[in-house]
Amino acid sequence: MSQVLGKPQPQDADEEEEEEEDELVGLADYGDGPDSSDADPDSGTEEGVLDFSDPFSTEVKPRILLMGLRRSGKSSIQKVVFHKMSPNETLFLESTNKICREDVSNSSFVNFQIWDFPGQIDFFDPTFDYEMIFRGTGALIFVIDSQDDYMEALARLHLTVTRAYKVNTDINFEVFIHKVDGLSDDHKIETQRDIHQRANDDLADAGLEKIHLSFYLTSIYDHSIFEAFSKVVQKLIPQLPTLENLLNIFISNSGIEKAFLFDVVSKIYIATDSTPVDMQTYELCCDMIDVVIDISCIYGLKEDGAGTPYDKESTAIIKLNNTTVLYLKEVTKFLALVCFVREESFERKGLIDYNFHCFRKAIHEVFEVRMKVVKSRKVQNRLQKKKGATPNGTPRVLL
Repeated sequence: MSQVLGKPQPQDADEEEEEEEDELVGLADYGDGPDSSDADPDSGTEEGVLDFSDPFSTEVKPRILLMGLRRSGKSSIQKVVFHKMSPNETLFLESTNKICREDVSNSSFVNFQIWDFPGQIDFFDPTFDYEMIFRGTGALIFVIDSQDDYMEALARLHLTVTRAYKVNTDINFEVFIHKVDGLSDDHKIETQRDIHQRANDDLADAGLEKIHLSFYLTSIYDHSIFEAFSKVVQKLIPQLPTLENLLNIFISNSGIEKAFLFDVVSKIYIATDSTPVDMQTYELCCDMIDVVIDISCIYGLKEDGAGTPYDKESTAIIKLNNTTVLYLKEVTKFLALVCFVREESFERKGLIDYNFHCFRKAIHEVFEVRMKVVKSRKVQNRLQKKKGATPNGTPRVLL
């Protein structure tokens, strides 16, 4: 899907300052051009420098670390969520033997760097400067294999969390209790309770009760891994409270049961209303996005293959056999609003569409403010780069 939607081409620095995008695309336009600190490291130019300590780059493109012991499923998670790999294909992935960094921003609203750390690397070795990595990290995901003896994993989790917290107290610590598809429901709950208790007891014994760990039961064979990543990404979106408030206002005035704001590429929902999320509802929304994109790819493109499968005209209505209607509308070229509506409420479709128009306009206004701030910060960052140092005075580190 991401290949069909297309990858934005980098622009020259001058063009980037002069040209304005007519359509709101979130934060994905920023931080990935030739002037970015994340430009191609193989280019051999000044842009092949990674600013570990650059507050601008980590604000615009937060860093998410994937850590855990060997064979815990870190690379499989990344491939399934962001590369549309079939879960069965991950069985043939080789073990990761080096740190893999990937920018998740080519054709998606969600915009961050994801770092996959090999389980066998001891990054607390004196020769490894772990402080530089943790200093610019937004979230640290520690993956624990629930089908294996997790005592060693808990010890590594405690060491990682305590060291990272000393460097950066703003990191969100997320624990994925992974591969739960092989456990019974009772065993899942028991395993989660045991890991939760042991991990927090270790922190309490070290006098670090203020560190908060979030726990998720995940599997690549269902939608639980997408929902868990949604929760992780939401914490890195500064506009989240505003988005949730807008969704609450929208559904209360439209007679809608539930609404999700989805990133259409990754199927991560970046916001939802304040009502509880039902897993079955979320799965139906994900399946609807797949259906709409797949049909558009087959029948919606021109004969020469031109166009995109998702644009301003994208909309879909699916009536379920339980008197519920699924309604999808395009918000931006990366975002979709998917709603659950009762049939009797959907009879007032004109009212829903009018309220959606107001909602869509408000979403654009929310991000226009952010875009202006980001552009201003990017200009400042470019000036700092010309001086050969990051804004806090630390030298840049070659990749």
